[in-house]
Amino acid sequence: MSLLTVLLQLSTLVSTENTSSSLSSSSSLTSKSSSPSSSSKMHTPETRTLATFVESVNCRNDDINLALDLSLKPRDLNSLGGSFNINCQSWIELTIPDDVRTTVEIPFATPNQFPNNGPPSLMMTINGRYAGDSGVQMDTGSTGITIGKGTWVQWFNGNWSEAVKYERGWKFLSSSKKLYSGHWVPTTLIFHGKSKDGTRTDLLKAVVPVLVFDTYYICPKFTNDQGSVCTAPTDQKTGNVTGLYMGVGFGREQDGMVMCTPDKNPLLNIYEVNGQNVMGPNNTTKYHLGYIVRSNSIVWGLTSTNINGFRWVSLQKQPNATDYRDWAMANLQVSINNGKFRNGSILADTGITQMYLSSPDVPKPIPPSYKINLKVPDVQGSLAGYIVTAKRAGGNATAESSIPGTAPAYVGATNTAGIVSGPGGGVYERVFVNTGSRFWNGFEAAFDAAGGHWGVLKKTDS
Repeated sequence: MSLLTVLLQLSTLVSTENTSSSLSSSSSLTSKSSSPSSSSKMHTPETRTLATFVESVNCRNDDINLALDLSLKPRDLNSLGGSFNINCQSWIELTIPDDVRTTVEIPFATPNQFPNNGPPSLMMTINGRYAGDSGVQMDTGSTGITIGKGTWVQWFNGNWSEAVKYERGWKFLSSSKKLYSGHWVPTTLIFHGKSKDGTRTDLLKAVVPVLVFDTYYICPKFTNDQGSVCTAPTDQKTGNVTGLYMGVGFGREQDGMVMCTPDKNPLLNIYEVNGQNVMGPNNTTKYHLGYIVRSNSIVWGLTSTNINGFRWVSLQKQPNATDYRDWAMANLQVSINNGKFRNGSILADTGITQMYLSSPDVPKPIPPSYKINLKVPDVQGSLAGYIVTAKRAGGNATAESSIPGTAPAYVGATNTAGIVSGPGGGVYERVFVNTGSRFWNGFEAAFDAAGGHWGVLKKTDS
């Protein structure tokens, strides 16, 4: 794409959006986008359009230093000369109107378990049956609720003869090589809290298809074209298999979860909040669809108050996305042993305590110690930069981190030089980091499902 083409398209975007009230004739697109003077600080469609487009032409690259007077019309560009600058940083300021106030904090059912010793859990009722005080495991590394046939029938009042009438489906977990095969059964869910006297309360209600599986594989060589059947399993169980967990992650389709689209995410399909229906065109309840993961709770519904302090990056749409909530994983840059920084994807995963690293720069063979420098989203505009030192002594793998508490239990590393990785054909020489759950000792993370942003808040010592 030529510079003139970029300028033409940018100017066309501006001129068709009536930006006179929100963008000055000589303003530059910066990390802190200009806001209206009202207290709402609306992140306007105009600035969001520009931010998304500028990132799509790889504004993060040092060699792209675009120049644009936003008052120009396309016909004026033919006579342009000289240099014009857009001060383009990798992070933006997300603002939400002050009258959008609907938010619910859901406490984790098992205090002190997450993030050091395992995934968090939420108190839930599924298909009319309470799952128990220990809760349902919540995983940001996958999408959708997964329930074994035995658990569904024996605990959640499920009817298997009815379940098989629904679409056959599957979910593959790339880190553990587990393939679940079953049926997507529409189900009502309730998220619970507790009042001061210990009484269970209803916070959120949703209806989503849940994957009720009757077959479970260990499938090391899974590809998406295998679908619900593993062609070369190393282990397999069928029948009244048991199990239960909930995925609330985004951007997971490319990792073997092609069916795990936003319509399967319980937190994106809420119809009732604190007893009030929030669906329908005449609904007066205002909410911003998204959620924040903290070390002791998850917060549904973003507001101008609960996003205070977060810094945000724009997300790209999933390839061939048909759902406005369908966003790809956030970007990062990673350097190994002081080598060059490579572009890749980051998954902040609540489901595991270890870190997984894929890069063509992973040392071969793995040395006793090596450093992994993480920059989210990149070196120029790091929101969450820290260094993990992976160590190995004999058969014992450990790790250290430059931010206390964020060191994973260990690092599992894969050198992707010269190979195509990923269950769907993947990405050539893939660069990918799964942080593991201890990321949340140093940060909070937020997903803006409505606008397509991922936010990070670095915790303080106080």
